[in-house]
Amino acid sequence: MTNPQEEVELTRDVNATLIPHGEEFTLGSGEKVTITHRLGGNFTVMTLQGMYRIAAKDADAWGESLTEVFASPKTA
Repeated sequence: MTNPQEEVELTRDVNATLIPHGEEFTLGSGEKVTITHRLGGNFTVMTLQGMYRIAAKDADAWGESLTEVFASPKTA
């Protein structure tokens, strides 16, 4: 089984929610994040500062379209 985690670089600023506190933060363009979980179109990502939830509408920040997000989950 391969590692389902994927490191991507953000191409624009995105709003993210700090897990588990629920505080809103902005992750900046050029920041590298590791996608650790995909569920319901939303993403859990890790950065050097912590774990965040990013909404499906912001998947274009690393090159995915909403069609790709909802078409089929990436599998390992």
